[in-house]
Amino acid sequence: MMQKTETTRGKAPSRHGGGEAVTPNVTPVLPLLLLETMRDMDRPEEVLEGENVAVSMPRRLGLSDVIYTQIHRFREEVKRKRLQSPPVVEDLIRLVIRRPDAEEIFEEAGRRLATRAWEERSATSRRLTGLMPAAVRQRSARRAAEKLFRQVLGDGTLKVGKKPLAMVIGGALTVRADPGGAACKLYSGLLSEVVTRYTGRKHDARHDRCAATGGGACEWTTAAQA
Repeated sequence: MMQKTETTRGKAPSRHGGGEAVTPNVTPVLPLLLLETMRDMDRPEEVLEGENVAVSMPRRLGLSDVIYTQIHRFREEVKRKRLQSPPVVEDLIRLVIRRPDAEEIFEEAGRRLATRAWEERSATSRRLTGLMPAAVRQRSARRAAEKLFRQVLGDGTLKVGKKPLAMVIGGALTVRADPGGAACKLYSGLLSEVVTRYTGRKHDARHDRCAATGGGACEWTTAAQA
C-alpha cells in the first residue's frame, strides 16, 4: 500500500454537443508511437530485396496505406506539439485491442514513450543522473514518471506514491476505450522503463489493481528485478 501520495488532475475538459469531452490534453507522441509500434510488429523478420511488404502482406494492418498515412499525420502533430483530444486516442486504442498481440503493442509503446523522453535529455544530464545517489535517482524517476503519466492521462486523475513508487489513475482513457484491460499495459511499460532508465537497474511495474476488472482505479507499483 502506498504510504504517501500526491494528487494531480488533467486539464478540465470542455463540453461539446452531447457532453463529450473534447479538450486536447494528450501528447501526440502517444498515438504516433502506438501506430509505429503496430507497424513494426507487422514487419516480417526477413524481406526480399525490392519487396513491397505493403503489397505482399496486405492482411497486416500495420503495413497498410491507412496506417502509413496516420503515422505521417501524427508526426506532423508532434512537430507542431499539438495536443490530441481523448476521443481521438481512444479510437486508436480500440483499433489496437482487436489484435491478438494488443498487450504486447501497448507495453512496447509505453516503453518507447519513456525511452523517447529519456533520450531527449542531454547526454550530460543522463550521465549526471547515473552519478547521483540511489535515493536521488529514485526521486528523479518519480518526477519523470509523473510528468509522462500526466501527458497520457486524458481526463483522468493521478496519485503518485513515493514509497514504494506507485501510480494510481482514476478514469484512465485506456479503461474507457478498452473494458478488457489490455490497454493498461501501456502504463506498465511506461513506468517500468522510466524507473529502469533513471535508476540504472531493471524494474518491473506490477498492475496491482485495474478499473477495467472492478478495481475502482488502476494502480501500478514498481519493484527492482532480483
